[in-house]
Amino acid sequence: MASIFVTGASTGLGAAIVYALRTDGHLVYEFDRKDHTDCDVRDPQGEPPTQLDALINCAGVNRTGWLEDFAESDWDEVMDVNAKGIFKMTQWALPALIRSKGAVLNIISNASHMPMTTSLAYNASKGAAHIMTLQLARELTKKHGITVFGISPNKLKGTGMSKDIEEQVMLHRGWTAEFAAQYQRNALLCGEETDPAQLADFIRYLFEHRNNHKFLTGCVIPYGA
Repeated sequence: MASIFVTGASTGLGAAIVYALRTDGHLVYEFDRKDHTDCDVRDPQGEPPTQLDALINCAGVNRTGWLEDFAESDWDEVMDVNAKGIFKMTQWALPALIRSKGAVLNIISNASHMPMTTSLAYNASKGAAHIMTLQLARELTKKHGITVFGISPNKLKGTGMSKDIEEQVMLHRGWTAEFAAQYQRNALLCGEETDPAQLADFIRYLFEHRNNHKFLTGCVIPYGA
């Protein structure tokens, strides 16, 4: 049994990851400001658990809009949660992860390498999360024996963020719901969105045993395309 900390844990993929890990008997700590106002990945408070084997950075937000209309406050929020949040949470958990020679898994997105209209802040934040994953692996694996890797899924099916993105995209581009859904399906090589439960089960497998993920350090795994 491992002790695992999951951010963005109350809904969507984060909630699915928590459920999948607990079915394997892991001790899972949930961290989400939707349920606990003192849980903010941009400024974590208190001390991490004494025993911590893994940190899964899954918290994320999105705001869309054309550049000429995009508010700086929206840019700051997206970058702070999606990129700075990884920095702050990993730094916060580091003493415990050094003791356990644990793992950091960053949930990124195919948006890290796939430009999308009206999605500048989100794409930039996920690009930052991608390179941060590679950089953190270079710093933490050799020095402390910590595994750092990422998973980059395509659009998640049925999550609150996905629905928000669809609504924002339709608003900014003037699309109907049917056209937006078909456009996004056509953009995916596999023809379908990522099922959060299936991705969570894949993550559960990776944490069944340390050997399932320790050789993934420095990798960002594409999931769907």
